Amino acid sequence: MDIANIKLTLMERLMLVWDEAALKRIGTAIETEIAKEVDQEDYTDEEIEELDRRQARHLSGESASYTREEALRMMREGSDKYRTKG
Repeated sequence: MDIANIKLTLMERLMLVWDEAALKRIGTAIETEIAKEVDQEDYTDEEIEELDRRQARHLSGESASYTREEALRMMREGSDKYRTKG
């Protein structure tokens, strides 16, 4: 079953629940799960600063970008000539 069908089935089953205490428990479970998802996507201030530094280096031409194929080739070769400095 794909995600869309799972969500639809859950919504249909939720519509059948009339007990207030049960609805509160379900709501708490959903809120807890949403909080976990949000926490996984949040970056710390330090991580954001590092991403900003890396973007600035890239935009200034100080660092290079590679295609997926280039990156895989470099990893497989394991050559020191591709290592970044610093």
